[in-house]
Amino acid sequence: RRKAHNLSQDAHSSKSPSVPKGWTAEFTNCDAEETMLHYSTGLTATLELAEINGSCYIFSSDKDYYMWNTASEQGWRIINVKSREELYSKMAAKGRLEGLKLEALPDFGSDLEE
Repeated sequence: RRKAHNLSQDAHSSKSPSVPKGWTAEFTNCDAEETMLHYSTGLTATLELAEINGSCYIFSSDKDYYMWNTASEQGWRIINVKSREELYSKMAAKGRLEGLKLEALPDFGSDLEE
């Protein structure tokens, strides 16, 4: 079993931005959450952030960042972020998600309903 991700340190910077308010980077069941994200989106997910008392997850896959809402079962690619530092600083600068530019993901599940 994998332990919870420790995202407080970054190899490129001695002063990384802190986790955005209202989100957590500590996960108790990371494998199950990443599996859920994979089955929901078709992407191999590495969990980055989870909304505290909410239904949104932010994850990376390859070199891109994505957001998935488990309540609405909708997902988006974050098109203006290429690193964890950029993600955290954009979320902190404008508050919550306003600093992120999103592109809707195709409906992955629709192909499975036949």
